[in-house]
Amino acid sequence: MREMLDHLADQILDLDANELNELLPEMQHRMENCDNSLEWERSVVTFFLINAVRFKCSMASKNAQKNCPQIAGRPKLRLVR
Repeated sequence: MREMLDHLADQILDLDANELNELLPEMQHRMENCDNSLEWERSVVTFFLINAVRFKCSMASKNAQKNCPQIAGRPKLRLVR
């Protein structure tokens, strides 16, 4: 299970944060119209994944001010609003 979640996290971290932010209103709208379908379940998970990436970027921006080291292979992160 841990390996699968780590792999999923790596895939999500490779996505463009700006594109994810553009999807957020659509996922929120879909999530608010609960019909218990698979599509609705996916929208709920997607909504929270996008917010997890946003939170990660926010935390990374705050930590960058404290000389947080760069992760090998990944550019320094910045807060995307």
